[in-house]
Amino acid sequence: MSLQEFKEKNGYEIEHYWLPRVTSITDVVFKPGLLRYYAQQPNFAAAQETLNHAANWGTATHEAVEKFLIGEECEIDPMIIPSIQVFKKWKKEYKAKILDIQNDIERKVYDLEDRYAGTLDALIEIKGVLGVLDIKTGSGIWDEYSLQLAAYMNAYNKSVPSKRMAKTRWILRLDQFEECKFCGAKKRAKGGKVLIRGGKSNCYHKFLPARGEFEFKELKDFNHDLDGFIGAKRLWEWYNKSQLKQIENYPKTKIIQSLL
Repeated sequence: MSLQEFKEKNGYEIEHYWLPRVTSITDVVFKPGLLRYYAQQPNFAAAQETLNHAANWGTATHEAVEKFLIGEECEIDPMIIPSIQVFKKWKKEYKAKILDIQNDIERKVYDLEDRYAGTLDALIEIKGVLGVLDIKTGSGIWDEYSLQLAAYMNAYNKSVPSKRMAKTRWILRLDQFEECKFCGAKKRAKGGKVLIRGGKSNCYHKFLPARGEFEFKELKDFNHDLDGFIGAKRLWEWYNKSQLKQIENYPKTKIIQSLL
């Protein structure tokens, strides 16, 4: 990978500096769920193909959700209709609303003190409390997400007055599946191939129409998670030191200068 490719893949040019992306930094964190996923695939190529299909699914869901968050109707891809239906149910149940339509969706945030940048999904008010919301479409809510959202909330809060600061962080996971009416097995096709989990292996499955479900979680221990993110960033810098020392506009602290 060339230096320019590294920069484009892993960061942003902001205020004359190059800053690494939050999601690139958190990639160094051990992900047991991803490890299990690769172990279940026949080979690496098949695993990548499935991940690409899932990414397309996630992108389509994100785009539709963002439209509905700001009150815009849009044409929904038929494959994600159950997920969007359950998102609308969540939005109504939790009285979620966007305060600033122009600036609170896909908001880029950065921290020149701790040297990183990222794009948060949404700033949203739920029952009178303003917080950072991240939309996920995977199979679970993993611990490493807390580092990502701590970084976003920290960078955002440094850029706004106290009355506009986020007070908390939430993960909203949207999922959909077809359920067997006989044994309860769940069939999903997000990754471009059908996966059936649970139920009974000897059942002659009869699957009901797809339905959506959501999982909503508030993340606690912000300071602890932020410390974890900063630690992950130092590990990321160590791992990529050969590239970083070539980036002239990457702001380096004394600690990082000694590392590089």
